[in-house]
Amino acid sequence: MSQNDLSRKNLRDAWQRKISAAEKKYADYYDLVSEIRAYYRNERRRNKQNIFWATVETLKPFLYFKQPTPFIVRSRKSVDETQLLAATILERALYWDMKQFDFDSVVKYARNDFLLSGMGVLWEQYSPDFYNIGNELLKRSEKVDTVYVNPTMFLMDTQNVNVWEDVEWIARKTYMSIEELKNSFDIKIAEYLEARFGDAGHISVYEIWDKPSKSVYYYSPEYPFDFLEVYEDTLHLTGFFPCPKPIMSTLANDGIIPVPDYVEIKSLLDELDGVNNRMRLTMQALKVSGCYDNSFPELANILDKDVTLISLSDFDKLKDAGGIRGIIDFAPIEQYVTALETLARRRQVLIDSIYEVTGVSDIMRGSSQSGETATAVTQKTNFGTLRNQDRQNDMQRFLKDLLRIKAEIICEQFSPSFLLSFLNSEERSDMTKAANAVRLLKTEKLRGLVIDLETDGCFNVEKEEERTLKVLKNVHELISQAFGLVSQQPALLPLYRKMLESAMSTMPKARQFDAVVDTVFNTISDELNKPDEPPANNNNEFLEIQKQKNNQDYAIKKEQNEIKREELDLKKFTTLQEAINQDKR
Repeated sequence: MSQNDLSRKNLRDAWQRKISAAEKKYADYYDLVSEIRAYYRNERRRNKQNIFWATVETLKPFLYFKQPTPFIVRSRKSVDETQLLAATILERALYWDMKQFDFDSVVKYARNDFLLSGMGVLWEQYSPDFYNIGNELLKRSEKVDTVYVNPTMFLMDTQNVNVWEDVEWIARKTYMSIEELKNSFDIKIAEYLEARFGDAGHISVYEIWDKPSKSVYYYSPEYPFDFLEVYEDTLHLTGFFPCPKPIMSTLANDGIIPVPDYVEIKSLLDELDGVNNRMRLTMQALKVSGCYDNSFPELANILDKDVTLISLSDFDKLKDAGGIRGIIDFAPIEQYVTALETLARRRQVLIDSIYEVTGVSDIMRGSSQSGETATAVTQKTNFGTLRNQDRQNDMQRFLKDLLRIKAEIICEQFSPSFLLSFLNSEERSDMTKAANAVRLLKTEKLRGLVIDLETDGCFNVEKEEERTLKVLKNVHELISQAFGLVSQQPALLPLYRKMLESAMSTMPKARQFDAVVDTVFNTISDELNKPDEPPANNNNEFLEIQKQKNNQDYAIKKEQNEIKREELDLKKFTTLQEAINQDKR
């Protein structure tokens, strides 16, 4: 064995010890997850009232109930058009990739695991499809799959780890057939395992991502000589790991293994099961029983039917005995009724306690008292919402981190030609700009870009519609008031733009107005800043019209002057004539 082989063998053995130590720490958690799943499925007592199931089903849609739509926003709106085009490419690529598989179902798997086992894990995996042309290997297609990881098949670094940021390695465990091993690893390794376990065996394989060494190890405890394979990091992700920080329930910042909610209410669930079992036994004992005078054998089956008349051979004797009440007596049942009432009250207390611990308010379950005011109902709804808001926010964080990893893999692995295909023909008309946008994604990835989520779903449609109408009304009033002021004082335009954007941001689906708002304000700004244009002196048509007008004015003035001159001459002649006539006299 060479020195290099010995070093690899020692490293493999070191990882075997790490994996074994981590599995020992996770062993109790794995057993607890199996117990929780069995209880949730009602496998132990199929006739019990499963409040735990009802609680989980209630919290499911509150945490996540509809697939969101990712969109890319620029951290700085003043950047050039190249980055805007790059954001468009990446947004469409994300949307396309999520349509290649059932993304919604995969997220719900993680959500369900979080509510049951206290941890939801998803893994991003680059999946290219290759084909051969001669000796050349070409890529036919590519995508990034979001893969569900069972919490019982997931491991994290547990040595000196208090929080997620301390984790140096993660691993997921899978079982592979001999045929899968032959297609994935060295054929000699697969043949060794086939000879040892047979072709029907399934071999455990750990995919280990080690942050300090930036390496990916494929390890199997069934193969004692070496790793199955070792790869250098090819994804080059910001956080290295191909999965986001798992969404986890109770953590005390002294370890990374979560405590499921089931543990917090287990004592209440056990007592509730006991109460329900006692009520069932009490109901079985609660039945009509008694005795009757055997001199009236006809009354033996009087309780067999709901309504019946029985023929008696000696009715007078029955009357003398005081009627049926005189010859039949029933066993007392008051103690059973009292016991049932007491058990029912205790059961309700336990159910209320379970809902209180889990944060499920009665209004979230769709029930309220008929006499409650609207304010009281609203306060209860808000209280129930606030108690779970932190987890809802964590779910949003989980999804954003997941899509950020997917986006980074798209930028790093997708071919430039494939990225260009997400632009339409008009956007590709300027190929220099389009190529620069793709180059920006390949070199800068998400720098200057932020992934956000937009969802069409809401719990209170009427409230959302009312809020939208109110915002639109306020925006209309703001525009009406600002128009005159901005015309007189253009310096106020940036202030009113910021006020309008702030108002629009509170409205659901506000992103659809971003481009319109930018266009409108840029147009207004250009109009306000445009200098006054002097009359065009070199405009021949304008000069011709002006010349004709001047000629007309000159002709009119000339004619007016001629008339005035004639009037003066006539006046002078008249004056002279009068003077001559005066001399003759």
